[in-house]
Amino acid sequence: MLESIRKHSKLMQIVLFLLVFPSFVLFGIQGYSSFQSRENAAAKVDGQAITMQQLDAANREEIARLQSMLGGAVDIKQLDTPEQKLRTLDGLIRQRLLQLQAQREHLAVTDAQVQQAILQIPQIAALRKPDGGFDVQAYRNLIAAQGMNTAQFEAQVREQLILQQVLSGVAGSVIDSRALAEAAAKAAAQQRVVRLAWFKPADFAAQVHVTPAEVQTFYQNNTSLFQKPEQANIEYVVLSADALASQVQVTAEQAKAYYDAHLAQYTTPEERRASHILISVPADATAAQQEAAKAKAEAIARQVKAHPDEFAAVARKESQDPGSADKGGDLGYFTASAMVKPFADAVFGMTKVGDIVGPVKTQFGYHIIELTGIKPGGQQPFDSVKADIEKQLQQQAVQKRLSAAAETFTNAVFEHPDSFKAVEDKLHLQVQTADHVTRQPVAAAPGSTNPLASKAFVDALFSENSLRHKHNIQAVQIAPNVWASGRVLSYSPAQTLPFSAVQTQAQQLLTEQKAAELARQAAQQALKSPASLSFGAPQTISQTQPTAGVPEQVVVKAFALNAAKLPAFGGVDLGTQGYAIVQLDRVIDGPVPGELLRAAAAAENRQLTQGVIDAYIEAMKKRFGVEILYKPKTESAQAG
Repeated sequence: MLESIRKHSKLMQIVLFLLVFPSFVLFGIQGYSSFQSRENAAAKVDGQAITMQQLDAANREEIARLQSMLGGAVDIKQLDTPEQKLRTLDGLIRQRLLQLQAQREHLAVTDAQVQQAILQIPQIAALRKPDGGFDVQAYRNLIAAQGMNTAQFEAQVREQLILQQVLSGVAGSVIDSRALAEAAAKAAAQQRVVRLAWFKPADFAAQVHVTPAEVQTFYQNNTSLFQKPEQANIEYVVLSADALASQVQVTAEQAKAYYDAHLAQYTTPEERRASHILISVPADATAAQQEAAKAKAEAIARQVKAHPDEFAAVARKESQDPGSADKGGDLGYFTASAMVKPFADAVFGMTKVGDIVGPVKTQFGYHIIELTGIKPGGQQPFDSVKADIEKQLQQQAVQKRLSAAAETFTNAVFEHPDSFKAVEDKLHLQVQTADHVTRQPVAAAPGSTNPLASKAFVDALFSENSLRHKHNIQAVQIAPNVWASGRVLSYSPAQTLPFSAVQTQAQQLLTEQKAAELARQAAQQALKSPASLSFGAPQTISQTQPTAGVPEQVVVKAFALNAAKLPAFGGVDLGTQGYAIVQLDRVIDGPVPGELLRAAAAAENRQLTQGVIDAYIEAMKKRFGVEILYKPKTESAQAG
């Protein structure tokens, strides 16, 4: 395997860290000193304060991250709460405890480990070129687009890896329970054969007769169903990196100057292709074992040097590298820095394709190596990287401007509350309008920067002060590096629609309600003697695959029925959709697919690991001392 001769060690999966911080964005280790302030503390860890300002900032960042990631797929009302703020505070406390433990243990990671972890990130792994090389410039551009430079990003990764080391021994102590995993997988793989009898409200609608007086009473008792929501016509303005980017022009001369000053970035290193035969030597091998391996490698080297055309066949037969033996020892193209030094020196020391050297000793054993390809290094022409450089310089210029622009934006919307002219003049941003805006944030695609999708923005628009004075709301950060302000131009309060406008709708809703009740009553009566019912055709259902036309509630009920005596019966109230009676005829315990067993084992391991980690965190809280000072209010927190 190629990884067996890479110089980077295999790292613990970064996913482990998500067990500790399931939805929390980390601060860097460089932020240790920021925990020292005791003023207005939300909590104290080891006597050091986590301030309310830090908690508020972390909570806003977390909500903004979720908005950006999920868009309209999540109800932000469920996130912007005192409970969410407590979860964020718990994340900060956990992080601080791990930092303290890392300091106590003097933990560190190497540059090589940081590099390997970064290359495991899918978006970065995708930057590999077809020939196996890495697009360094695209990597810089990707990180710059996140508002960071590569040094900041790599520092964050380094911190995560250090904190993971604190947990590695704890998580490693979890013992998998195969019996539990098998039981869970067997239950998940089980299928049940059912037949259904439906009681649909539509079948009972003809029996329903409602009087005008009943409709009037229904309307009066359910006015919330007949509301015209409050609405506002607004104007708003958004400051973002994209908005500033349109104002930044990078000239060809600037791009060329950057290229000339950073020629090393645009130099492609030489790559070579090689095949090898590995005779492995265990790390604890005796002198006799080492000599035996060396002798075998020397014999193989003599054979393939005498008969080079047999190299691939010998590799398939003799090589102890499972990753390359089946491919005749082929390792593909690689740079010198990708291999351990003795191996790289041997490969890059050969002069022509077809040369064979060895045995070469590394920590993995003895290698006989054949050079099979050479790709000379070279300089990328300026024209081929000009567009990337211009984009990078533009992003860098935007990031330099963004902080000052955000301050200007915030001040301008506050100091000139009756219009956005000051913002237009100073930052050249476009003022936009929107009509019929309601308190409900609009659905938006992930990554959207539409302020109307932000609960914090919409809540600020509909605040009492905003509606009364129709002033600009203070700048709201609606996503990372995105701020918005808005102003109400006109407002219509919520109102109950008159009965005359909704009489037909009220009559229809009341009829449907009564029909659903008749269906439920009929079904419950029929359930007393289900053998007389006319059921549909048998259907095989499972808990892992949906069945067309079978609601989830019916599946849950079917798998909750006692299968000791069949057939078994149960009823499911589907609300306005009616009622279903389930007849369970047969249980099918088929073979458990390996994939399902692995998934069940992984889920079981995650649950056990989480429990162990939680216990470890609790122990650290007692060891270092944690005092929670933040007392949430009963009302929902307002994002600022």
